[in-house]
Amino acid sequence: MVVDPRVKIAKGGTYVDLQGLIDAVDVTHDERSIRNAIKNFTVASGFDRYAYVHVHADDVVALSDYPAEWRNLYLEKHYTVIDPVVTTAKRNMRMFAWSAEDRDVRRSSREIKQFYSEATDFGIRCGVSIPIRTSFGRTAMITLASNRRRVELPPWDPMQAALALAHIHVHLSLLPISSFRTGEVTLSSQEATSLSWSSHGKSMNVIADLLGIRSRTVQFYLDNARDKLGASNLQQAVRIAMEKTLI
Repeated sequence: MVVDPRVKIAKGGTYVDLQGLIDAVDVTHDERSIRNAIKNFTVASGFDRYAYVHVHADDVVALSDYPAEWRNLYLEKHYTVIDPVVTTAKRNMRMFAWSAEDRDVRRSSREIKQFYSEATDFGIRCGVSIPIRTSFGRTAMITLASNRRRVELPPWDPMQAALALAHIHVHLSLLPISSFRTGEVTLSSQEATSLSWSSHGKSMNVIADLLGIRSRTVQFYLDNARDKLGASNLQQAVRIAMEKTLI
């Protein structure tokens, strides 16, 4: 029997080499074909579901085949803030395996235990996650999840794993943001107007004159907008607001 050299056998299952995923994503042209490429790779690698997220603070862009009820619950409860898989990805920036059955989970807070309990109810018990750092301090990551009690880390090269995720991230970033579920952010008219003038290079004093208010009030509006958008500075706030078509 001839074995495809791109397939590697690991204890407990079959893991497909990442080059196949990279090749499949490279020829995609829309969200549906990207979803199909990721799903095919997920199943071929012995997992049940996948989730791609691009996250900063409480703002998240997500693409997954997780149950709709769990996706809605996750966003409504702002679970990106406490999700231990996300926090581990941000902290370590390397591929890792995780499980709701891990010893550390049993010693964690009630909030984390509740999170894992709810995820398990939807068949998300363990998985493998691959994170990369993107612009403005954001994190992109992809998780392949399973309902098994635990899973071993696949024999994938870490650099190629990061490259595969980068391919997915770049292709998704070229699609309209409306294609995905996003954390809801709303700006007041004053915040949006102040941020809009700032995007045109206007100083706080000039914006204050244009709006007929004090510069200290403009600063207040800009600070509020930056905090809502989860930005670390004004330039980043403008970029995020433009991506979300808020200004």
